Amino acid sequence: MSLTAGSLVLGMAAHAVPARAEEAADASSSRVKPLAKGSFKTKNGRAKAFRQIEASGSYQVTHDKITVKFKVRDKKRDGWTPAVQFAALEAWDGEGTGLYFPLAKNLRNGRGAPEPNQSATIEGPPINNTVEPPRGSTRPVCRSCSTVKPKPKPRPKKGPADGRYTFKFKESFSSKYTEYLAVREVLLRKKGKKYQYKVGPTTIVYAAAEGPHFAIDPAQNARAAGPDGVSVRRSTVRDGRYREAVRAGLAENARRAVPKGWTHFTNKKLPGQLGGSTETWGYFTGYRNDSGGTNARLTLRLRDNKADRRYAGTVVAFTNADGSVADQWTLSNLQDLKGRWTSRVVHSTFSDHLLYQSCVGLYDEVDGKVVFVPTTCGEPQLLY
Repeated sequence: MSLTAGSLVLGMAAHAVPARAEEAADASSSRVKPLAKGSFKTKNGRAKAFRQIEASGSYQVTHDKITVKFKVRDKKRDGWTPAVQFAALEAWDGEGTGLYFPLAKNLRNGRGAPEPNQSATIEGPPINNTVEPPRGSTRPVCRSCSTVKPKPKPRPKKGPADGRYTFKFKESFSSKYTEYLAVREVLLRKKGKKYQYKVGPTTIVYAAAEGPHFAIDPAQNARAAGPDGVSVRRSTVRDGRYREAVRAGLAENARRAVPKGWTHFTNKKLPGQLGGSTETWGYFTGYRNDSGGTNARLTLRLRDNKADRRYAGTVVAFTNADGSVADQWTLSNLQDLKGRWTSRVVHSTFSDHLLYQSCVGLYDEVDGKVVFVPTTCGEPQLLY
């Protein structure tokens, strides 16, 4: 959909991306310095046998992937083998693993020391997405969201190891999803040709601050493009450009204040899509500020669905009652990668109405700064 008279235009359409903008947009593709790294240790389940096992390791997060190295410990020969399972999550996307466990040197069922560097993976119950949606909310169906399931592997001929040992896995777990890392320990044993298991509690061992990297609050000023993969601009708009969208939206939506609790939205259920080039979704709520008034809080997720040399962007506007004044945020992805998404949290003292507008655009130099310039936008959509 091309820009119409009612669509928001932030500047002249750019026909080329300056070198500085290309450097900002592609910086993460060549950066090797990790965004985060740390260690983890699993929590025990309720059964007594969980006290005899332990899984631990380390993780590293970059712009492109999360990588986990891990080991298990068995403190007692009791018929159970320690196993470990992971899940990497981003918004409603996720990638889970099977159950990793060490193999015994002999062919007996769970009776023997581990064979060095010999491990196996079997299918187990998936780790559910424990971070989305917020408690008490109902999320809409996401057309492009996906869950990557582990590829099936042949059953090992050897049995799982059981005894007193610490086993370091030669392989590592790696995933392109980088917002959350979940892990749990599992008790495993083999009875005849079948495996039995008991899963421990799921622990989020890594969680990005908000979305992949940070949250923005009203105390912060306009922010230029940073190394975290998203460009954010904030401005106060007083030209009344949102009045018509507010009036039209109120004819279909009687809500005139921030809804209580978390409310999800997705542009796949609203007009104004851009032919699948980009997707905007998220959830919003209101909260009481220190002065006794109400602030609005929005978690916005933005996905680029096409590598077409255009960048995915979204304009969100928090307005007063009649839409004459707006606290406007422009968020855009610094990478033109199919399937790549970013997530940001924004707050505003304007809480009467909230609108969003999906866009695609380019980066250009305006007043000496490299900024996102929308070239095509959908119509503004009223959320409340």
